[in-house]
Amino acid sequence: MQGFHRGRWLQIAAPVELYRAARADVVSFERAAPGACGRYAKVQLGLGMLLRALPGRALRATLGGDEIPRGVGFGSSTADLGAALRAGAEALDLREPCDAVVRAALQVEPTGGSLLPGLVLFDHRAGTIREPLGPPPPLNILCIRLQGEVDTVAFNRRLPARLPEHALRAWDGAFRLCAEGIACGDLRKVGDASTASAEAAHHLGCPPTPPGLAMCARETRSIGVARAHSGTVWGLLYPATETPAPEEVADMLSHAGVMTVPPLPSRSRAMVVLLKLIGGGCRVAPSLEMPLSCSVDARGPPEVRSEADAAPPL
Repeated sequence: MQGFHRGRWLQIAAPVELYRAARADVVSFERAAPGACGRYAKVQLGLGMLLRALPGRALRATLGGDEIPRGVGFGSSTADLGAALRAGAEALDLREPCDAVVRAALQVEPTGGSLLPGLVLFDHRAGTIREPLGPPPPLNILCIRLQGEVDTVAFNRRLPARLPEHALRAWDGAFRLCAEGIACGDLRKVGDASTASAEAAHHLGCPPTPPGLAMCARETRSIGVARAHSGTVWGLLYPATETPAPEEVADMLSHAGVMTVPPLPSRSRAMVVLLKLIGGGCRVAPSLEMPLSCSVDARGPPEVRSEADAAPPL
Protein backbone atom coordinates (compact mmCIF):
# COMPACT_ATOMS: atom_id res chain seq x y z
CA MET A 1 0.00 0.00 0.00
CA GLN A 2 1.12 3.54 -0.67
CA GLY A 3 -0.62 6.86 -0.26
CA PHE A 4 -1.15 9.99 1.84
CA HIS A 5 -2.06 9.37 5.48
CA ARG A 6 -1.51 11.29 8.73
CA GLY A 7 -0.08 14.23 6.81
CA ARG A 8 2.68 12.26 5.06
CA TRP A 9 3.31 9.92 2.16
CA LEU A 10 3.30 6.48 3.78
CA GLN A 11 3.69 2.89 2.68
CA ILE A 12 3.08 -0.64 3.92
CA ALA A 13 5.44 -2.80 1.89
CA ALA A 14 4.66 -6.41 0.95
CA PRO A 15 8.04 -8.18 1.27
CA VAL A 16 8.35 -11.40 -0.74
CA GLU A 17 10.85 -14.23 -0.85
CA LEU A 18 13.35 -12.66 -3.24
CA TYR A 19 16.73 -11.77 -1.82
CA ARG A 20 19.78 -9.75 -2.73
CA ALA A 21 22.89 -10.82 -0.85
CA ALA A 22 26.02 -8.89 0.09
CA ARG A 23 29.29 -9.25 1.94
CA ALA A 24 31.30 -6.20 3.02
CA ASP A 25 34.88 -5.80 4.14
CA VAL A 26 36.76 -2.82 5.53
CA VAL A 27 39.60 -1.98 3.12
CA SER A 28 42.38 0.58 3.14
CA PHE A 29 41.31 4.08 2.11
CA GLU A 30 43.87 4.15 -0.70
CA ARG A 31 42.72 0.83 -2.22
CA ALA A 32 39.05 1.78 -2.49
CA ALA A 33 38.14 2.46 -6.14
CA PRO A 34 36.72 5.96 -6.77
CA GLY A 35 33.74 5.09 -8.99
CA ALA A 36 30.82 2.73 -9.60
CA CYS A 37 28.71 2.44 -12.72
CA GLY A 38 25.09 1.83 -13.64
CA ARG A 39 22.98 -0.07 -11.16
CA TYR A 40 25.52 0.11 -8.35
CA ALA A 41 26.02 3.89 -8.31
CA LYS A 42 23.20 4.07 -5.74
CA VAL A 43 24.89 1.41 -3.63
CA GLN A 44 28.14 3.35 -3.67
CA LEU A 45 26.33 6.54 -2.71
CA GLY A 46 24.58 4.73 0.16
CA LEU A 47 27.83 3.27 1.44
CA GLY A 48 29.33 6.77 1.29
CA MET A 49 26.47 8.00 3.49
CA LEU A 50 27.20 5.19 5.94
CA LEU A 51 30.86 6.26 6.05
CA ARG A 52 30.19 9.99 6.27
CA ALA A 53 30.90 10.14 10.01
CA LEU A 54 33.92 7.81 9.72
CA PRO A 55 36.79 9.77 8.14
CA GLY A 56 39.52 7.74 6.55
CA ARG A 57 37.42 4.55 6.41
CA ALA A 58 36.53 2.61 3.27
CA LEU A 59 34.35 -0.39 2.39
CA ARG A 60 34.19 -2.96 -0.37
CA ALA A 61 30.78 -4.58 -0.80
CA THR A 62 30.24 -7.61 -3.02
CA LEU A 63 26.67 -8.30 -4.16
CA GLY A 64 24.81 -11.24 -5.64
CA GLY A 65 21.76 -13.38 -4.96
CA ASP A 66 18.48 -13.14 -6.85
CA GLU A 67 18.43 -11.02 -9.99
CA ILE A 68 15.53 -8.69 -9.29
CA PRO A 69 14.20 -6.73 -12.30
CA ARG A 70 14.69 -2.97 -12.14
CA GLY A 71 12.12 -0.24 -12.65
CA VAL A 72 9.06 -2.48 -12.36
CA GLY A 73 8.19 -2.17 -8.66
CA PHE A 74 9.97 -5.09 -7.00
CA GLY A 75 12.09 -2.70 -4.92
CA SER A 76 15.35 -3.76 -6.56
CA SER A 77 17.19 -0.61 -5.42
CA THR A 78 15.95 -1.07 -1.86
CA ALA A 79 17.15 -4.68 -1.95
CA ASP A 80 20.59 -3.71 -3.29
CA LEU A 81 20.95 -0.90 -0.77
CA GLY A 82 19.60 -2.94 2.13
CA ALA A 83 21.94 -5.88 1.59
CA ALA A 84 25.06 -3.77 0.97
CA LEU A 85 24.39 -1.26 3.75
CA ARG A 86 23.60 -3.91 6.35
CA ALA A 87 26.75 -5.84 5.43
CA GLY A 88 28.71 -2.58 5.63
CA ALA A 89 27.20 -1.67 9.01
CA GLU A 90 28.17 -5.08 10.38
CA ALA A 91 31.71 -4.83 8.97
CA LEU A 92 32.09 -1.42 10.63
CA ASP A 93 30.59 -2.78 13.87
CA LEU A 94 28.11 0.10 14.00
CA ARG A 95 25.71 0.37 16.89
CA GLU A 96 22.04 0.04 15.87
CA PRO A 97 22.87 -1.18 12.35
CA CYS A 98 19.21 -1.30 11.24
CA ASP A 99 18.76 2.41 11.97
CA ALA A 100 22.05 3.22 10.22
CA VAL A 101 20.90 1.30 7.14
CA VAL A 102 17.52 3.05 6.94
CA ARG A 103 19.03 6.51 7.42
CA ALA A 104 21.67 5.96 4.76
CA ALA A 105 19.22 4.44 2.26
CA LEU A 106 16.73 7.31 2.63
CA GLN A 107 19.47 9.79 1.76
CA VAL A 108 19.82 8.05 -1.62
CA GLU A 109 16.16 7.72 -2.65
CA PRO A 110 12.67 6.83 -1.35
CA THR A 111 13.09 3.43 0.26
CA GLY A 112 10.78 0.49 0.90
CA GLY A 113 9.78 -0.60 4.39
CA SER A 114 10.96 -4.12 3.50
CA LEU A 115 14.28 -3.14 5.14
CA LEU A 116 12.54 -3.42 8.53
CA PRO A 117 11.42 -6.60 10.32
CA GLY A 118 7.81 -7.72 10.00
CA LEU A 119 5.29 -5.44 8.31
CA VAL A 120 5.69 -1.72 8.97
CA LEU A 121 3.82 1.54 8.43
CA PHE A 122 6.70 3.53 7.01
CA ASP A 123 7.45 7.04 5.83
CA HIS A 124 9.38 5.86 2.78
CA ARG A 125 10.56 9.37 1.86
CA ALA A 126 11.87 10.80 5.15
CA GLY A 127 11.65 8.00 7.73
CA THR A 128 9.66 10.09 10.24
CA ILE A 129 7.17 7.26 10.85
CA ARG A 130 8.28 3.68 11.37
CA GLU A 131 5.54 1.76 13.18
CA PRO A 132 5.65 -2.07 13.46
CA LEU A 133 2.30 -3.62 12.53
CA GLY A 134 3.10 -7.24 13.27
CA PRO A 135 4.14 -10.42 11.48
CA PRO A 136 2.91 -11.14 7.94
CA PRO A 137 -0.42 -12.95 7.65
CA PRO A 138 -0.46 -16.24 5.67
CA LEU A 139 -0.91 -14.71 2.21
CA ASN A 140 0.30 -15.72 -1.22
CA ILE A 141 0.72 -13.25 -4.06
CA LEU A 142 0.30 -14.26 -7.68
CA CYS A 143 2.60 -11.74 -9.31
CA ILE A 144 1.87 -10.27 -12.75
CA ARG A 145 4.10 -7.83 -14.61
CA LEU A 146 2.75 -5.51 -17.28
CA GLN A 147 4.92 -3.95 -19.94
CA GLY A 148 7.07 -0.89 -19.28
CA GLU A 149 9.23 0.57 -16.50
CA VAL A 150 8.87 3.39 -13.95
CA ASP A 151 11.64 5.50 -12.39
CA THR A 152 11.01 5.63 -8.62
CA VAL A 153 12.76 8.96 -8.04
CA ALA A 154 10.95 10.64 -10.96
CA PHE A 155 7.61 9.18 -9.81
CA ASN A 156 8.03 10.66 -6.32
CA ARG A 157 9.01 14.04 -7.75
CA ARG A 158 5.78 14.16 -9.76
CA LEU A 159 3.46 13.46 -6.82
CA PRO A 160 0.71 16.09 -6.65
CA ALA A 161 0.96 18.89 -4.09
CA ARG A 162 -2.76 18.70 -3.31
CA LEU A 163 -5.19 15.80 -3.27
CA PRO A 164 -9.00 15.71 -3.24
CA GLU A 165 -10.66 15.14 0.12
CA HIS A 166 -12.33 11.91 -0.98
CA ALA A 167 -8.93 10.46 -1.90
CA LEU A 168 -7.50 11.38 1.50
CA ARG A 169 -10.48 9.75 3.22
CA ALA A 170 -10.01 6.61 1.11
CA TRP A 171 -6.35 6.30 2.11
CA ASP A 172 -7.06 7.01 5.78
CA GLY A 173 -9.61 4.21 5.81
CA ALA A 174 -7.41 1.84 3.84
CA PHE A 175 -4.34 2.29 6.06
CA ARG A 176 -6.38 1.82 9.22
CA LEU A 177 -8.11 -1.25 7.79
CA CYS A 178 -4.80 -2.82 6.74
CA ALA A 179 -3.21 -2.23 10.16
CA GLU A 180 -6.27 -3.74 11.85
CA GLY A 181 -6.24 -6.73 9.51
CA ILE A 182 -2.56 -7.45 10.16
CA ALA A 183 -3.01 -7.09 13.93
CA CYS A 184 -5.94 -9.52 14.13
CA GLY A 185 -4.97 -11.81 11.25
CA ASP A 186 -8.03 -10.91 9.16
CA LEU A 187 -6.95 -11.62 5.57
CA ARG A 188 -10.10 -10.08 4.08
CA LYS A 189 -9.39 -6.73 5.71
CA VAL A 190 -5.82 -6.77 4.41
CA GLY A 191 -7.06 -7.61 0.91
CA ASP A 192 -9.79 -4.94 0.95
CA ALA A 193 -7.28 -2.33 2.14
CA SER A 194 -4.78 -3.25 -0.56
CA THR A 195 -7.47 -3.04 -3.25
CA ALA A 196 -8.61 0.37 -1.99
CA SER A 197 -5.03 1.68 -2.13
CA ALA A 198 -4.57 0.30 -5.65
CA GLU A 199 -7.76 2.04 -6.80
CA ALA A 200 -6.84 5.35 -5.14
CA ALA A 201 -3.46 5.36 -6.90
CA HIS A 202 -4.98 6.96 -10.00
CA HIS A 203 -4.83 10.23 -8.02
CA LEU A 204 -1.03 9.85 -8.20
CA GLY A 205 -1.04 9.49 -11.97
CA CYS A 206 -0.95 5.68 -11.93
CA PRO A 207 -2.92 3.79 -14.58
CA PRO A 208 -6.16 2.09 -13.45
CA THR A 209 -6.46 -1.62 -12.80
CA PRO A 210 -6.72 -3.39 -16.18
CA PRO A 211 -10.32 -4.67 -16.60
CA GLY A 212 -9.06 -8.16 -17.42
CA LEU A 213 -7.05 -8.27 -14.19
CA ALA A 214 -10.06 -7.19 -12.12
CA MET A 215 -12.19 -9.86 -13.84
CA CYS A 216 -9.54 -12.50 -13.14
CA ALA A 217 -9.44 -11.46 -9.47
CA ARG A 218 -13.21 -11.94 -9.18
CA GLU A 219 -13.31 -15.28 -10.98
CA THR A 220 -10.45 -16.79 -8.97
CA ARG A 221 -11.85 -15.44 -5.67
CA SER A 222 -8.83 -13.30 -4.93
CA ILE A 223 -9.20 -11.44 -1.63
CA GLY A 224 -7.46 -8.35 -2.97
CA VAL A 225 -5.35 -6.62 -5.59
CA ALA A 226 -1.93 -5.13 -4.89
CA ARG A 227 0.12 -2.88 -7.13
CA ALA A 228 3.59 -1.43 -7.23
CA HIS A 229 2.73 2.26 -7.26
CA SER A 230 6.02 3.25 -8.90
CA GLY A 231 6.20 0.21 -11.16
CA THR A 232 4.37 -2.17 -13.45
CA VAL A 233 4.06 -5.18 -11.13
CA TRP A 234 0.63 -6.22 -9.88
CA GLY A 235 -0.41 -8.95 -7.49
CA LEU A 236 -3.52 -10.95 -6.72
CA LEU A 237 -3.78 -11.88 -3.02
CA TYR A 238 -4.98 -15.26 -1.77
CA PRO A 239 -5.02 -17.12 1.52
CA ALA A 240 -2.00 -19.43 1.56
CA THR A 241 -4.28 -22.50 1.52
CA GLU A 242 -6.55 -21.30 -1.31
CA THR A 243 -4.23 -20.16 -4.09
CA PRO A 244 -5.03 -21.13 -7.70
CA ALA A 245 -2.34 -22.47 -10.00
CA PRO A 246 -0.29 -19.68 -11.63
CA GLU A 247 -0.78 -21.33 -15.04
CA GLU A 248 -4.56 -21.11 -14.67
CA VAL A 249 -4.38 -17.39 -13.92
CA ALA A 250 -1.92 -16.82 -16.79
CA ASP A 251 -4.34 -18.45 -19.24
CA MET A 252 -7.24 -16.41 -17.91
CA LEU A 253 -5.30 -13.15 -18.27
CA SER A 254 -4.25 -14.07 -21.80
CA HIS A 255 -7.84 -14.75 -22.84
CA ALA A 256 -8.88 -11.44 -21.26
CA GLY A 257 -6.33 -9.59 -23.40
CA VAL A 258 -4.03 -8.48 -20.55
CA MET A 259 -0.54 -8.02 -22.04
CA THR A 260 2.01 -9.41 -19.58
CA VAL A 261 5.72 -10.19 -19.54
CA PRO A 262 7.56 -12.70 -17.29
CA PRO A 263 7.90 -11.08 -13.82
CA LEU A 264 11.22 -12.81 -13.09
CA PRO A 265 12.87 -13.53 -16.46
CA SER A 266 16.19 -14.55 -14.90
CA ARG A 267 14.43 -17.29 -12.96
CA SER A 268 11.54 -18.38 -15.17
CA ARG A 269 9.67 -17.50 -18.37
CA ALA A 270 6.37 -17.99 -16.54
CA MET A 271 3.87 -15.18 -17.00
CA VAL A 272 2.53 -15.47 -13.44
CA VAL A 273 4.75 -16.24 -10.45
CA LEU A 274 3.67 -17.43 -7.01
CA LEU A 275 5.38 -15.51 -4.20
CA LYS A 276 4.87 -15.81 -0.46
CA LEU A 277 4.36 -12.76 1.75
CA ILE A 278 7.12 -12.71 4.37
CA GLY A 279 8.43 -10.36 7.03
CA GLY A 280 10.94 -7.75 5.98
CA GLY A 281 14.42 -7.12 7.37
CA CYS A 282 17.89 -8.48 6.72
CA ARG A 283 18.96 -12.07 7.29
CA VAL A 284 22.31 -13.79 7.64
CA ALA A 285 22.80 -16.17 4.70
CA PRO A 286 25.10 -19.22 4.68
CA SER A 287 28.23 -18.24 2.78
CA LEU A 288 27.60 -20.65 -0.10
CA GLU A 289 23.87 -20.05 -0.42
CA MET A 290 24.03 -17.07 -2.78
CA PRO A 291 27.10 -16.57 -4.98
CA LEU A 292 28.44 -13.02 -4.96
CA SER A 293 29.82 -11.54 -8.16
CA CYS A 294 29.86 -7.73 -8.30
CA SER A 295 31.99 -5.48 -6.06
CA VAL A 296 31.46 -1.83 -5.14
CA ASP A 297 33.93 0.33 -3.23
CA ALA A 298 33.13 3.43 -1.21
CA ARG A 299 35.19 5.85 0.84
CA GLY A 300 34.29 8.18 3.66
CA PRO A 301 35.77 11.67 3.90
CA PRO A 302 39.56 11.81 4.22
CA GLU A 303 41.05 12.19 7.65
CA VAL A 304 41.94 15.79 8.46
CA ARG A 305 45.37 16.06 9.97
CA SER A 306 46.63 19.13 11.79
CA GLU A 307 49.90 20.83 10.88
CA ALA A 308 51.37 19.51 14.09
CA ASP A 309 50.44 15.96 13.05
CA ALA A 310 52.03 16.48 9.65
CA ALA A 311 55.26 18.04 10.95
CA PRO A 312 58.32 15.74 10.83
CA PRO A 313 59.68 14.67 14.22
CA LEU A 314 62.69 16.57 15.59
